[in-house]
Amino acid sequence: MNPRPLLLSLLLATACGPSSSVDEGLGVVHELDTSEQGITAFVRAGHYKSWLAETTVHDTRAPHGSKVRVFFNDLVVGSLRDGNATHPVGSILVKELFEDDGKTLRGHALDVKVTDGAGKDTWIFYEGFGPDYSNNYYGRAHSTCHGCHSDGKDYVTTPLP
Repeated sequence: MNPRPLLLSLLLATACGPSSSVDEGLGVVHELDTSEQGITAFVRAGHYKSWLAETTVHDTRAPHGSKVRVFFNDLVVGSLRDGNATHPVGSILVKELFEDDGKTLRGHALDVKVTDGAGKDTWIFYEGFGPDYSNNYYGRAHSTCHGCHSDGKDYVTTPLP
């Protein structure tokens, strides 16, 4: 038996809390199924709402529309506070996407760190729009997402609140 998945599972269970995820062949999944359908269900259910978040909806740069609010899970919060060059597996950011009025939620963008190391292929990127979330951007190193995110520290472009 390979002890790595069990050890990783125990580490993530204590470090990530109940809304964290690891997948991509490691055999470990915590609360978040990193498939497109799993991520869609996760954001629609609002399982990220208790995480550290920006205090208000605010203007942002394209392509996410004009108004957003970002939520950070504990793993990425710790990594950003420590100034790490790369973030740990299980780091998750959820960006709520709003209409121009700043009140009407129109979708979500989500980044999940799924593999150790640096580079676009260490992240799954997702962007989906309501009401049915049937036409989403989704994938590891997704070409629509990684261009802008490459400006950030290990593909994280939003500073902590």
